[in-house]
Amino acid sequence: MYGQRRIALLDRGVAALAAAARVGRVAVQLMIQTRMGPTDIYAALATARFMAAHELIERAERACEDPETELVQIRLPLWFGSTTIHEEN
Repeated sequence: MYGQRRIALLDRGVAALAAAARVGRVAVQLMIQTRMGPTDIYAALATARFMAAHELIERAERACEDPETELVQIRLPLWFGSTTIHEEN
């Protein structure tokens, strides 16, 4: 039983390294193909995160059945960076 847990932990570690390698490969390919530097890629990812949150706000508003209800805020928990996004009209 102890050996099985150790192998399972090792398997998870290898899977995490493989995922990190895939992300790194995509980042390197993106830098090569678009001539973007690491800071440009970081800025694009940060912008995409906030754009996705605003898109989520808009979709939630469309899904609301009450026309007087207006959603203007999304909060991400601490493990996702603890971000609060407000949308002002």
